[in-house]
Formats: sequence, C-alpha cells, structure tokens
Amino acid sequence: MDYQAAIQYIHDCSKFGIKLGLERISEILKRVGNPQELYKIIHIAGTNGKGSTAVFYDFALRETGLKVGRFTSPHLCCYRERITVNGEPIPEKDLAKLVTQLIPKLEVVAADGFGPPTEFELGTALALLYFAHREVDVAVVEVGMGGRFDATNVVTPALTVITHIALDHREYLGDTLEKIAFEKAGIIKSGVPVVIGAQEPEIERYLAKIAADRGAPVSLAGGLQVEQAIIDETGNCFNTNLPGYGRITIRTGLIGRHQITNCLNFLAGIDFLSRADLNLTQANVVKGLSEAVWPGRFERVFGLEKVKLYLDGAHNPDGMRALTETLTWIYPGKKVDFLVGILNNRPLQEMAAILVPIARRVIVTTVPDSKSSLTEDLSKVFTGLGVETIAEPNREKALELLLKTANEPAVICGSLYLVGYLREMLVN
Repeated sequence: MDYQAAIQYIHDCSKFGIKLGLERISEILKRVGNPQELYKIIHIAGTNGKGSTAVFYDFALRETGLKVGRFTSPHLCCYRERITVNGEPIPEKDLAKLVTQLIPKLEVVAADGFGPPTEFELGTALALLYFAHREVDVAVVEVGMGGRFDATNVVTPALTVITHIALDHREYLGDTLEKIAFEKAGIIKSGVPVVIGAQEPEIERYLAKIAADRGAPVSLAGGLQVEQAIIDETGNCFNTNLPGYGRITIRTGLIGRHQITNCLNFLAGIDFLSRADLNLTQANVVKGLSEAVWPGRFERVFGLEKVKLYLDGAHNPDGMRALTETLTWIYPGKKVDFLVGILNNRPLQEMAAILVPIARRVIVTTVPDSKSSLTEDLSKVFTGLGVETIAEPNREKALELLLKTANEPAVICGSLYLVGYLREMLVN
C-alpha cells in the first residue's frame, strides 16, 4: 500500500462515525503489543488550548535532549502533521507501512465482534505504534474529544493536564460546564499527578475534588502569578515565580493572553515532570518555550503589502472570545476585516455576536468539509447583527476579496479546516 492509498483508507474509516468507547481501541493495541506502555506519556484534555499546551510540553522537553512524540488533531494542511517526532511529521513511507501492517489486525478485531475502527481510533493506534517504533522517550498525547471515552484514554500517563473547559461538542459531552468537566476528568487516573488549567472557580473545585477522590496530586495553573505581561505583534513576555527556579522570565512567539494561560499549563507541571525523571533546567524551559511554534493560532502571514493578515483556528465561542481579546489588545480601537467559515454544528449566532463589535466587514465563505454552514446562513446572521457582510462561497475568491482590503488588520477564522486550506495557498 502506498501513501495515498493509506490516507484514503484512514479517511474511509470516517464512515463509521464517532463512537466513544475504549473496548475496540484497547483490543487493537493489545493485538500489536500495547506500544503505549513503552514510553512515558503526557495526556492532555480540555476544550481550548490543548494543542498549544501540547506544543509547549513538546518543545521544552526536546531541549533536554529527549526524543519526543506528539499526537494532536485535527491537522491544518496534511494528515502527517498529527503525528510528529521531535517536530518532524511522520514520513509518508512510514505511515503507509504502518497502515499496511495494521489492516490485518483491524480486520481480525472487527471479525471478533469489536467492529471496524473509527478514523480517530485508527489515528490513535498509528500514533502510539509509530512512537514505539521510533523509540521515543516521551509522547505528548492530545485527547480528541471529551476524555472519559476518548480513544486516547487507553494510556496510563506520567502526567495528566486539563486545559480550560468551555461549552463545545454539546451533543456528545453535555450542555453544562459540569457535565463537560465530568467527561474531561475521565482522564484523571488513580495516583497520576494532574495539572488543572485556569477554570471557572466552581469547575476548578469540581476537578480538584475528582482528583482528590482518585488520589491524584494536583497543581493549579491558575495559582501561578503572572507579572509584567507584554503582549504585542511579536509574541508574549511575562514573569512568574516557580518553585525551584524562583523568578523566571518567559518569552514565546505564540500571541495572546490565552497563550500565557496555556503556557502556565506547562509551567505548573514542571515539578511533576521531575518526579517522572523528565528533568528540565531553567535554561531548557526558557529556550523551549521561546522556540515553540503552532501554525494557525493567531499566526501572522508575512509578505503581504497592504494588510496585516492573521490565521486563527478559533472555532467555538470560547476561541472567538480569545481571538477578539487578542485583537483588541494588540490593535486597540481598530476595526478588523474577517474572512469566516464555520461548521453547521456550531452556535453561529453566538460566535458571530462575539466578532461583530470589532468587525469592520465580514466575508463569509464555505469550509472544506461536508458539514460547512451555507454562506446564506452565515450572511443572514452577520447582516442581522448590523455588520457589512459579503457572501462568497468560493474560498479562493473570498481570500482574494480579503487581500484587497484597505484595512490594516485582517483575520481568517471560524474553522481549522478553513484556516489550513487557505494557509497552504498563502504559504506556498
């Protein structure tokens, strides 16, 4: 099987939908020798900030000389981006080889009554198997959705992290913060230390109680004090005090107050990492965080003459609030031109209402996904909120319209799928 055939096989598994549960993925991994038991794992759940938090752990740990795997989803431009070792995506030949090796196992598992794998289950198995083949020292594994019944929850980690929790995927996880927190807390395991990211006070208490009940030591990222924070077009800079390090100055190219919060999700876990023999010096921490890169997250596209264009994967209300806060902080008083595409399972009215106060004009388009909202529906929402709106279902033409703006700040947002699609055109 070549690479294209392997990718097609992976995507074909999407026809089996989303099936939350651990029985099938556990059986698949058992048939290939439980590769997830061969290296240390950092397991990360949450609504927003999971990927950025994973990147901070990845880059900092690499500075110690460790070989680090990272599994995140979704990807921006290429499926191989989901599975990396020391920042390098899985090569095409390795992915094709692993899929070829897995297919007979998957067929036997299905025949034995467990059913065929979902696309995410197959991706999880590929990542965990690849990390074993590459003999990584540690893998940073991001939950796909929820936590309790997410395919990644077959792992027994050295450290668990729960980033900020907000309302998302309500049809699967519940319609209140506490219901969603219950699902996310499913990754907290007996005796395994957990970092709890900044939360609403009642959710922080709720998660801490679950951790205490399971005998899991807790570190609260919200307990770290941020001092002298500077947020501008170049990135973030702030000071904090860390046990064992004292006062430390952190700089990162990931921009926005929410990225400081995500950075704290890493800093709050440093002591736990040392207990797992993943020791970080202050120099490792400072250098790793300064080099962290995460495309499509308030990413500036350079080389454009007329516009300061950013790509941002904000795709739910919480993400939209972080985006507008960042824009307001960096460009106070300025209106923004937006190019927006949103999936039809998102709260369109709520998301649009967050953008409108700082919007000069909105161009609405389609997402390269079968679940894309119609441009007519998006246009009706934004127009109804009183902002100038242009509907252009052709994504390439919509991008051309945005690039012709005379407005300084412009942003493409609403869906990681849209951001990835247009990023590939812009970068190339």
